[in-house]
Amino acid sequence: MRAFRLLELARQAELLRWRRMGRGLALQEAFGAAAAGFGLLAALMLHLAAFIWLAPRLGPVPAALLLALADALLCGLLAWRASHPGPDRIALEARQVRDDALRAVGSEATSALALAPLLRNPAAREGIAKGIAGLGLAGLVLGLLSRRDP
Repeated sequence: MRAFRLLELARQAELLRWRRMGRGLALQEAFGAAAAGFGLLAALMLHLAAFIWLAPRLGPVPAALLLALADALLCGLLAWRASHPGPDRIALEARQVRDDALRAVGSEATSALALAPLLRNPAAREGIAKGIAGLGLAGLVLGLLSRRDP
């Protein structure tokens, strides 16, 4: 029964991790779309105003080159931000919970598989039962002896 709870926990953790990763990807795409939208729409109007203002002072070619450099820097900054999302702490924790639950299920399944052949043999079952009873009796005696005052 514990194995099923651990598997359910692992499933829920994986689902949470995928949701959080999807959220992170959506934010990353939104930053990319913002960079592209700014590069295509807002910069066009700013270019026009800046070009009209700079052309009489610098000349048309230097004014156009200065505006292109400013665009390249701004688009590069936004593209860098879109390609470097921050770590999502909740997604990392969900992955750790999933991994721990799957490890626990694996160790339980391994123990059960190792004992299965022994439990099919009546003599082995009897020996295991005697061993468990002996351990219980030894534990009881040790517990009583450790409570005695010196």
